[in-house]
Amino acid sequence: MAKKKQKLRNYFRLALQYGMLAMILYMIIRPLVDKTYTANVEAYCPVGGMQAVSSWFVSDTLACSMNTQQIFMGLALLIGIILFSKLFCGYVCPIGGFTEWLGRLGQRMKVRYTIKGAADKSLRLLKYGLLFVMFYFTISSSELFCRKFDPYYASMMGFGGDVEMWMAFSALILTILGSFFIRQFWCKYLCPMGAASNIFAFTIPFLGLTTVYLILIYFVHIPNSWIGYLAALCLMGFILEAWKGKTFVFPLVKVTRHDSVCTHCKICDKACPYAINISTEEKVSHIDCTLCGDCVAKCPEKGALTYNGKRLLWLPSAAVLGLVAFALIFASFVEIPTINMKWGKPEQIAKSETFSMEGLRNIKCYGSSMSFATQMQAVPGVLGVQTFVKNFGVKVMYDPTITSPEKIKSAIFTPTRVLFKLPPVQLATLSMVETGINRFFDTRDADNLFELLSKDKGVFSYDTHFGEPVKTLIYFDSKLTNPEKLKALIETHELILGKGEDQQIIKLEFEVASMKVNEEPVHVHDYLKSYFDPYNKTFNGYESLDTNSLRKLDLAFADCIYADKDILVPYLRNHMMQDKGLVRFQTYFGEYNAMLRLYYIDGKTTPDALLRSLNQPKLQITYKDGKTEIKNNPFRFTAGAVSGQ
Repeated sequence: MAKKKQKLRNYFRLALQYGMLAMILYMIIRPLVDKTYTANVEAYCPVGGMQAVSSWFVSDTLACSMNTQQIFMGLALLIGIILFSKLFCGYVCPIGGFTEWLGRLGQRMKVRYTIKGAADKSLRLLKYGLLFVMFYFTISSSELFCRKFDPYYASMMGFGGDVEMWMAFSALILTILGSFFIRQFWCKYLCPMGAASNIFAFTIPFLGLTTVYLILIYFVHIPNSWIGYLAALCLMGFILEAWKGKTFVFPLVKVTRHDSVCTHCKICDKACPYAINISTEEKVSHIDCTLCGDCVAKCPEKGALTYNGKRLLWLPSAAVLGLVAFALIFASFVEIPTINMKWGKPEQIAKSETFSMEGLRNIKCYGSSMSFATQMQAVPGVLGVQTFVKNFGVKVMYDPTITSPEKIKSAIFTPTRVLFKLPPVQLATLSMVETGINRFFDTRDADNLFELLSKDKGVFSYDTHFGEPVKTLIYFDSKLTNPEKLKALIETHELILGKGEDQQIIKLEFEVASMKVNEEPVHVHDYLKSYFDPYNKTFNGYESLDTNSLRKLDLAFADCIYADKDILVPYLRNHMMQDKGLVRFQTYFGEYNAMLRLYYIDGKTTPDALLRSLNQPKLQITYKDGKTEIKNNPFRFTAGAVSGQ
């Protein structure tokens, strides 16, 4: 009978672990069949939440795209540690579950080894070093440093995104091989989350050190050194773990052994994933204990092992579910801003009003939030901003005597001019329709509009201007399309981008509020010229030359009208400067189209040499510091006209 009881399993814990595995498989499989779904592999990650809130306390910024949900998950983890032990490690952590199962395989093959003594204590320092590095770089940059090496994140992201390949690959190999041959290798020696959990498990020393730090800052008025505080926490955690290895009063719930019932069979010792000697303890206070309950489940003597006197196998699992529910419920009512910046004077802030707006899909992380803040600092009357990446929202504090919500919205709006293609040379005039579009505002919307309108062969370009609805001018060939077709295209509900595995489906909500066809035709020459941005640079001693003696080579240069290629014109000029016979590089708009004019010294170079250089597949760029760079050449030229002496 006893043997049968020895085979009992902790099904409550297994249910949570398999549930976590199922969630991971769902995030892997669903994108294969649903192109509109993007897995958020960190949606419930307390580790990222803890890093995010540390960044918030230091600099009023949330690390990367962390939101309130992750922060409350981090708070739930902290509460769980103080009350019940390291539940996240024992019940939820995907790396912990995977390495534990891998270690059991190593145990069955009799190749797993348990490190003990001084070696065990010394190796535990590694995770505190990683914890310090992880929080230091996260707080300094407001970007999650753990993404660079975390084996789980790297695997789920296919080693893309923010992953640093050599870090993540090394961590993954160490995790797999280490856990197979060494008991709980990742959790004991490398996991920074394990180090943070241990610091919180030493609750009284943690609170004591934090109190001393706050007294020094607010009462003794020493400079605020979060780096010193972080280093002190890591050092305290390591010393207490290596020296004592046991918690003090907390966690409140512990595995309790009742000696009057216990037969000292030591089945509990064998069941423990960390090989804690439970059979010799009255209350298990070992720092490695995660309250996993395997020892309680497999104990053959009823009542020998309990949780503070109660043999409630479901208690830790219920606590995990309760804490997760707490985090999700509270997170649904609270939103912590990604950045919270104020540059107005206190007396201005006190009298300020707030303008709120959501749906700005450019506000997606810390970097884009800071760009938005910089943009708003240039707006007279704006005193500060908050951004909220969860809803792509912003709150702008402003002085109502200087500016207004309408002016702020106008400042947020970024006008766009997009040229899809050049009209054919035989087309003398274009038609233009002025369209008012609702649910259209930021540059992401403009990108989606480009993808929609570029599907119509009759459309050449569009311009957007601020308004409610947004004013959009669409230029088209009336023989190939018409306003009704354009309206139907703009109001398309789904935009499909890419093919095969790269296919992406974007949900759209554009609504055409008005359409007014311009009665006057638009002349193609004037239309193209409005897109043209002239460029003119001299070099190679141009100022010392008799300009009347220079020869000129004129070439058609329609490509420079396109915005994405126009920005590359300076690179072409830099490349051409290597020909010492060339002294001036100029673009201008001719009778029909954009042109390139090259001024050169006859005898030092030739039109053929210049043309060959212009058509090189690679551009060699030389910077002022002497460094060089090679870029692809997007331009192609045909023979032009030569003039001059």
